[in-house]
Order: sequence, then C-alpha cells, then structure tokens
Amino acid sequence: MSHHPLPAHEVPRWLGHVMGLVTAVDFLSSLSVLLASSEIRGGIFASPSEFLWILTVYAAAGMSIIPLIERAARRWHYRSLMAAGIALFIGGAIWAAMCDSLGQMIFARIVQGVGGGGLFTMSRVYLQLAVPAKERPAQLKGYMLGILGSTAPMSWLTTELVQDYGWQAVFVLQAVFALLVLLLVLLYLKAERHTPRSLGDLDWPMALSFSLGMLLLLHGLEDMELLRLDAHQILMFIVALSMLGFAIWRIHQHHDPLLDARVINGRRYIAGLGFYCLYYLINGATSYIYPLFFAGGLGLPLTTTGGLLSFASCATVVLLPLYFALAPKLGDRRRVIAAGFAIAAIALIWMGTRASSTTAYQALLLPMALKGIFPILGVIQIAGLTYKEVPHEDFAHAYALKNIVRQLSNVFAAGLVSQHWQRLSAEYRNVLVQRIDIFNPIFTHSPYAQDSSTLQLLSTQIDQQVTVLVGNTLLMDVAILCLIGIPLVLLQKRLH
Repeated sequence: MSHHPLPAHEVPRWLGHVMGLVTAVDFLSSLSVLLASSEIRGGIFASPSEFLWILTVYAAAGMSIIPLIERAARRWHYRSLMAAGIALFIGGAIWAAMCDSLGQMIFARIVQGVGGGGLFTMSRVYLQLAVPAKERPAQLKGYMLGILGSTAPMSWLTTELVQDYGWQAVFVLQAVFALLVLLLVLLYLKAERHTPRSLGDLDWPMALSFSLGMLLLLHGLEDMELLRLDAHQILMFIVALSMLGFAIWRIHQHHDPLLDARVINGRRYIAGLGFYCLYYLINGATSYIYPLFFAGGLGLPLTTTGGLLSFASCATVVLLPLYFALAPKLGDRRRVIAAGFAIAAIALIWMGTRASSTTAYQALLLPMALKGIFPILGVIQIAGLTYKEVPHEDFAHAYALKNIVRQLSNVFAAGLVSQHWQRLSAEYRNVLVQRIDIFNPIFTHSPYAQDSSTLQLLSTQIDQQVTVLVGNTLLMDVAILCLIGIPLVLLQKRLH
C-alpha cells in the first residue's frame, strides 16, 4: 500500500465530520435535483422521460470515475483528489445554473458527475487508510453525523430557495455548499503519509467499455417499461451488457486491474451488497415519490414538502447519539435490519392507505419520523456487517464496488418509478374521466357549464386525485419490497 495511517496525535479531531461533509456534496446533488424536478423540467423545457437523462449522466459519469480512484491515489494524495473533485463539481453546478436547455444541462451534469460522483468513495476510503484502527470508530461516528447532519436541512432549504429565486437556486445551493466544504478540505485536512508511484497500465479499453456500458445500462433501466420492452430497448441492453462483459473479461485478465473483482469472493461481502442494493432501491423510490405525492396529491406547498423531508432527516440525526449508546446491546444485527424494514413498511403502508387530498401535513409527521429511523436500523447496520472480512488493502476496491451498486440501484429505482408513475397516471385518469356523467345538470343546464374556470377546476381536481391514487399505489408497492426484506435478512446466515 502506498498510503499509511497518520500518527494518532496528527489525526484531526473533526476529521470524520469533514469527510461526512465531503460525501454530503455528492448526496446533495441528487437530493436537491429530485426535490425540484418539476421546477427544473419547466425551466429547461424537458419532459419527464428527458429529465431522466439529468439523473443518468451524473450517475454514469460518477461510476466512470470510481474505478480510477484507487489508481489515481497511488500518484496523488486523497486530499488532493477530493479537492479537485469538489472544484470540478462547483464548476458543473455553476454551469447548470446558467443552462436554458436540456442539452446544456446534460453536459453540465456530466461535469458535476465527474467531480462529485467519486467523493463518497474517496472520503470513506481516506478514513480507512489515513486513520489508525484504534481511532477509526470515533471518526466513523463523526462521519455519519457529518453526512446526515449536513443534509438534514437541505430539503427544506432547497424548497425555500426555489420558491423565492427559481429552479437555478438548486445549483447555486450546491455550488455554495461545495465551496464551503472545499475550503475545509484545503485548510483542515492533512495529507496521509504517501509515497507516490507510477500510475502503471490504466487499461483504457476496460475503462471506456465500462463507462459506455454503464451509461447505456443506466438509461436503459431508467427508460425500461417492464411490460412493453421494444426492440430498441432490447438492443440497448444487449450492447450495454456486451460492453460490461468485455470490461469484466479485461478485469479478470489484467494483473493489476482498475477494479479488483476478487474482493467479491467473500460470501459476507456479496450478501452485504445485496442488502445495500435493496436499501437503495427503497430509498431511491421514495425519494422520487414523496415530492410528487406531497405537492401534486396532497396539495402541500413546496416548502412544506421540503420541511417534511427535512423533518425525517432530522429525526435520523437526533436518534444517532442514542443508537451509538445502545449499539453494543443490540445483539444480532440481522434482527435490527429486519426491524428497520418493518418500520419502513409500517410508515409506507400508513401513507399508502390513509393519505389523501384532505390530509393535513401534521398527520404526516409520525410516518416521516418512522422514515427517519430506517437509515439507522438499515444502511448503518448493513455497512457494519459487510466489510468485516474484507482485507484492509482491498477496502478501496470493495467500497468502489459498493458505490457502483448504490448508483445503479438509485437510478434504476427512480427510472422504474417514473415509468410506472406515467403509466398508472394514464390508467387512473381514464377511469376517473369515464365516471364523469356528462348528462349531469351541472354540465347541461348550469349557467357555469361553459365557464372555462369551472372546467379548469374540474381538471385540476382530477389531476390531484390521480396523483393521490398513483402515490398510494406506488408507496404500497415499496412497502411490499420492505416486507420481502424481512425474511430475506432473517434467513441470511452470512450476515451476523
């Protein structure tokens, strides 16, 4: 290894918190864009399906960078790599704020993805490599608090800024937050002990085929209609999987691969990746559903929607110290994860059966608080179990593979929900319209029958009811996914 831990007395006290903020730069990019999706679409004149490209290219650009991180870190400090990534992210965010078309936005998001897509991997690997083992648990607690604490108010802040200044405020907020984090990285972080060495053979055919394959796969997954796969979609999947197959073959043939797949030989690690995937599928789906459901179905103002999501995140942050105190007494973590899936399912079932166009936001506080418990009982536990048997020298590769799974799961969930949202909307709208009695006196004899405002009001009511029905249905579908996770984790013999 070319990186060695810092001496214990040289480890900055708040290092974990700062690394959490670095990761939050990446998290904020997806969180804020999804929350203001309707406003951004309107600002650049993009359809719902075109908007998916904004998510796709960021994720694909990030995943293209992830395999290069370990090799680049042989030559440069992680501190320098993170600073360069954040600077590039800021440039992409400023560009995005000035865009007025979908094409410009796509290129700006590619720049953002190249800069920000690898920050999660770099910050977590930096902690693993630069912090001595005895100091690591305390720094990891700070890392979790840094991520969750900094992102908790961002949903509310995003909606407040968008309401006052327009959709461009999403990217201005990203740039300002990233600039503050960049200053912390430059002024506060110490470079880990490092002996630079040659980058070696970078295997560009593998990198290019992996990048293009992931781009096609991601967009294919986002644009996929499970019940109506056409020839174009099938061809896209064939080309994507062929490119990824070639990349995997190159990985296995190479003596020093960019992404060492040998780390997935451990059954515990593979099981952990599976549950990471399940968690991020659930999280990605709800991140897409809630803003549309709250605003379009329940008629809540945008800022109230942001406030509810921030409330759930704040619940997570408030409960973290309690979790840290109780963690040694929790016993079998599989039961803890199962409890997390159960709590998430309860919140989703309540929302899917009880929420309607007349529901007040106060009634949503309890299910949103339950939503805030899910990360503590879910992903934090999964993370604590997955890497137990991963050798220290392979951690960079293991975490890179995990973050590729994260990006795939989040994007696939958003794409699948988007497709089903559009399909269900059309179905429910047809049902509701067919139930309208055109011979009702209100349409034939009422003096308001020809009033466009009356017809507009009826159309708005139908749209709202459609959104409620679609949201209820999709939330129940995600609840079923949570319930499936309960026996899966309890029967798992590798994670314990």
